[in-house]
Amino acid sequence: MRTFWLGMALIGLINLAGVLRWHYDEGITHPNNFENLDTRTIVARLEQPHSVWRWFTGDWVLGNGFYRPLPSLLYKLDYTLWGRDFLAYKWTNGVLALLCGWLVVGLAWQLSGRLRLALGTGAIFSLWQTGFLPGVPEWLSWVWLAGSVAWGWCLGDWRKGVVVGALGATALWELGFIPSLPDLHMESFAYRAVGWIPGRTATLMTFFALMSLIAFCRYALTRHIGWAILSLLGLLGALGSHEGAVILPLLMALCAVVLKRRGAMFPAWLLAVSFAILLAYVAFYQHAIPIDTEYHRQRLKRFSTMGLTWLKWLFPPAVPMRDQLLLLVDAPLAVFLPGFWESALRVGSYGLALAWLLRQERLMAVGWLGSLIAYMPLSPVLPLMHYYYLPAAFRAFLIACLLSGLVRVAHRFSQALVACPPEPAIKERRHQQQVEPE
Repeated sequence: MRTFWLGMALIGLINLAGVLRWHYDEGITHPNNFENLDTRTIVARLEQPHSVWRWFTGDWVLGNGFYRPLPSLLYKLDYTLWGRDFLAYKWTNGVLALLCGWLVVGLAWQLSGRLRLALGTGAIFSLWQTGFLPGVPEWLSWVWLAGSVAWGWCLGDWRKGVVVGALGATALWELGFIPSLPDLHMESFAYRAVGWIPGRTATLMTFFALMSLIAFCRYALTRHIGWAILSLLGLLGALGSHEGAVILPLLMALCAVVLKRRGAMFPAWLLAVSFAILLAYVAFYQHAIPIDTEYHRQRLKRFSTMGLTWLKWLFPPAVPMRDQLLLLVDAPLAVFLPGFWESALRVGSYGLALAWLLRQERLMAVGWLGSLIAYMPLSPVLPLMHYYYLPAAFRAFLIACLLSGLVRVAHRFSQALVACPPEPAIKERRHQQQVEPE
């Protein structure tokens, strides 16, 4: 347990440092600061006579057509504590981010049963949401790939070197995936998660979603009814925080399939109740929340781009490769340009890494498919970085699986070399034995 507490303490320190980093006033009260207009509007409404109960039976405090009673209560709590000291509201965002960083560890641990993999997942997620890991230099991935292939060739097994190179390069590319995603106003993932007060809708939803998934996994593993009740309470909390939680029952089903391979029960009744709650939520939403408004219509992007959006989450290098192939239609000589071969090499590396993981580390499917599934409800709307908050937790798990697979294959390669040295080393040893004097 010492490793657990040390790892959790380190993750806590990373998040606390991130909270302090983003605790500054970017002009929150300035009337021309559009990013914080929602916060100013919410506080102005809280200063007027209002009914808390109406947030649970209709639109939330901002009044723009969403069912978010729990974020409304959180704003009311902040207003009660701090009044118009908007900068102090960021402490609440920081606490939510810290708790989510720890809960990511808990979910990864329940899914894998491997503490180091879980701590690695939490560390990656925390570095993303604090802004301390904005990405990895592109050249480092290519240096790793080339160096690994050369290393394997020198040691007599270039195929192992290719696998090591593909796993490492893919992990490095994935480390920059979430931070490089688009935002309508060009803001960073860390700012939306920790430094932007309205981002708490996504972090609060993720807090309840992770709690629900952890309890769901615990119930599947232990069959204690208390965990099932906690999972349903977490589902209700997530649905009361942000509409992105509608995908949570499907994520539960994905976790159940993975845990089934570990000998856990398949909690069919719990899934059925979760989907029933979801159907009731959708029916209530359509009845009580004004969704056919100009605000909602202007948020939607063209549905023709949905396929490319999902493809980017499922297989990131496919989109630039598609662009290169379209370029070849008009300019066939572009096949000789480095951009084409760079995209092709990236596709090959990604494909090899994912194929190896699907054979050797099938647990990665939770992170790979889970990140796409978690983003699906918000993929039709114009992107803001906090929409990726729950998907980022699953994407971090995918990267942790990539790094775990990298360590495993490199370790096996080293053991094989010790047991059976490459042919040049054997010949050198025999030559030395022959020339030794008697």
